[in-house]
Amino acid sequence: MDLQHRLVRQAINIAVSKAMEDMKSSTKRSTRNLVDLGLLYAQTETQKNFFSIAKKIISSPQTPYHILISSMITDVNNDTIRKVGLNLGYSSLIHGARKLKKRWKSTGDLAPWLIIFDRSEPDPDFFPNMDRCIQELRELGIYSYIVCLHDTGDVSRLCDIVERYDECMFALKVPPDVITEETADIVGRRNNMIVSVQAEGSDLQWKGRGTAFHLLRCNRCLYGFHVNYNDKTMIPAVAPEYVRSAIDSGCFFGIYVAEEGVSDECRKSVYHFARSTRGENGRPLLTMEWYRDIHDITKAILSGEGYRKVDLSARKTNQVYLSTT
Repeated sequence: MDLQHRLVRQAINIAVSKAMEDMKSSTKRSTRNLVDLGLLYAQTETQKNFFSIAKKIISSPQTPYHILISSMITDVNNDTIRKVGLNLGYSSLIHGARKLKKRWKSTGDLAPWLIIFDRSEPDPDFFPNMDRCIQELRELGIYSYIVCLHDTGDVSRLCDIVERYDECMFALKVPPDVITEETADIVGRRNNMIVSVQAEGSDLQWKGRGTAFHLLRCNRCLYGFHVNYNDKTMIPAVAPEYVRSAIDSGCFFGIYVAEEGVSDECRKSVYHFARSTRGENGRPLLTMEWYRDIHDITKAILSGEGYRKVDLSARKTNQVYLSTT
């Protein structure tokens, strides 16, 4: 980590830590102060615009974000909130994006800011290859990673890697049965990780002792859900009771992923739903339409082509291999 990057991270960390402590007694005032601080130090027009919009949203009497922030401060490990926010907000979307943009201008190579690893098949070299890959990608300016796991035994191996990359943000994407008492405990001790649990579009089964959401909540994890949708399943997945169940189960975000062949009209409807739900008159849940919102983020930070999957099985040398998937 270069000196300037380290000093800026430390300064932001101190400011956020102070704000989070103050939020325990006055969420609204402390949130406003934190946004004002961000606006004061914003350098690019994109950053200034972001904080200006954030200031407008949190100033609205109907804003859901004070409830969301208060719940997060109460229910989630505060070190996780701070570290994930710092790694995603600064390391990835500001510092990393700046490096990627500089590389893009000098070489013409389009690099993503977000990488996806999927352990869909058993491979003894998966985790060693992922470790080496992150070392290389981090040097390029890539600090955000999604890791898709399908077996409980893989969680501890991933967390061993996560612990070595303190300035990176990791999102663990899993089906519900991967979250057990043991894996929830392991994840809860990693402060630079969030969890997204696969949900069904028609029947969530959010509540109840022993469910994935209950276990993650008990371990003060930062978690949410992701759900695939199509033209038939879209309506129940965006219904008010669906969102209410997610909030009641301690979810802080919900990601909607369009299946292949979904109509443009359906995609637009879900995108509109996601924007309105997380808007100033929405609900205390950060909702995303995956493809549209990732495109919007990428366009704002100007860092290449968004996200890409890495085929670790194709790594025959020490050079980074980014698939076109």
